[in-house]
Amino acid sequence: MTNKRNISLIVGLSIPVLMILFVAGSIYLPGIFIKPKYNFVYVSGYDYYHGRQYSVSNNILVKNQITYPDTYKPGVEPKLFLHDVRANQSNEISFEDAQKFDLDPSPVSKDGFEVVYGSRGEGVFPLFFFSDKDYNSRFIKGHNISNKLNVQLVGNYYNNFQFMGWVNK
Repeated sequence: MTNKRNISLIVGLSIPVLMILFVAGSIYLPGIFIKPKYNFVYVSGYDYYHGRQYSVSNNILVKNQITYPDTYKPGVEPKLFLHDVRANQSNEISFEDAQKFDLDPSPVSKDGFEVVYGSRGEGVFPLFFFSDKDYNSRFIKGHNISNKLNVQLVGNYYNNFQFMGWVNK
């Protein structure tokens, strides 16, 4: 008689534990096995007048001519970076080197990842709560995972990161 009570107790307690393990596994296991494959090129260091000096046309990086007002002295030219997704590090590259890449400018890579802003929340929920973008951090997101990117941001300008494209292999 006591064995039947123990079995029901064991089954009754094991179901919630198994459900927690299943949910935790479905959240964390994809991050272990699914990794982004495509590196990407980005620009950092824009100021107000630099606008969008670089763009991608026909899968090749091009440099656009920018006309400045007479009273403006152009600052430092924006810098190009190649981000290695496996090592999670960025290295500065020249415009000539960046032009050698076949770039896919779509926001989502062929393997289902995208580069997104970080976010920050402030306030006390539920009365005074708001959330906003964190323009100083970037994440690579896809397949239910999100990893912070070690990108190099040049200058102190608002939103000085511009994604240019995924490097096709």
